[in-house]
Amino acid sequence: MAANSFFLGRLIAIGGNEDKVNELLVLKRVVREVGKPDYKVGVITTASQEPEQRGQDYQKVFTTLGASEVKILTIRTRAQANDDTLVKTLEDVDLIFLTGGDQLRLTTIMGGSKILVAIQNRLEAGALIAGTSAGAAVFSDTMIYEGESEEGLLKGRVLMTAGFGFVNNIVFDTHFMARGRIGRLVQIVTTNPTCIGVGIGEDSGVILKGDETVEVIGTGQVIIVDGSDIAHSNIMDIKPGEPIAVENVRIHSLVNGYGYNFKNRQFLIPSS
Repeated sequence: MAANSFFLGRLIAIGGNEDKVNELLVLKRVVREVGKPDYKVGVITTASQEPEQRGQDYQKVFTTLGASEVKILTIRTRAQANDDTLVKTLEDVDLIFLTGGDQLRLTTIMGGSKILVAIQNRLEAGALIAGTSAGAAVFSDTMIYEGESEEGLLKGRVLMTAGFGFVNNIVFDTHFMARGRIGRLVQIVTTNPTCIGVGIGEDSGVILKGDETVEVIGTGQVIIVDGSDIAHSNIMDIKPGEPIAVENVRIHSLVNGYGYNFKNRQFLIPSS
């Protein structure tokens, strides 16, 4: 990743529970961003506890949306994540899609593996990587993997680990509005105001662009949590489990067509 760059390549992070049956607004936009009519998809179902069902769901959706080939990679073990045959299946795909589930399954099974290197190589070669729910949370270099919503503003109750590092100094949280997760991101930016929190609602997503901006897509909301103007917090003075006080956290609410510039930390209004 280049110095001071937020994004490694072409990415779309989806907040989960995107429409797969009716209007397909988010997934249609994913396909549009691939940029070619005759495209191939690799779907990785590792995060899911029902990988076969998730594979069938996305096989149907992407076939309906014109994919020439949909490859389902059911990677359940470290051995499979290092299997050269599975790695080879990603060599010619134009879109890699990471399904939802548990992001810790993704990192523990795929972290440091040949399949992750293959994904990174495709990203650097210009392929589009999209992830939903856990598949989006794992984009972050520092990833939330646990923390009850109601305890989001209690010190130490939001647990973090290393993600895949497709984005730098950005922490994604998903199912954001439905599960009331604002406190989790406030705690993250309080402990490290360098990070920008991005909470993505269901049936919504963000398209990460090469100019360090994102565009919001879908029917819900995206919340940006910016801690760069924090003047005071008690985080260093309290014990684990005690409530956090913090001054001047900046919060933006974005909907379809709106955007955000990460480099300038600027809210972007869509042009008419």
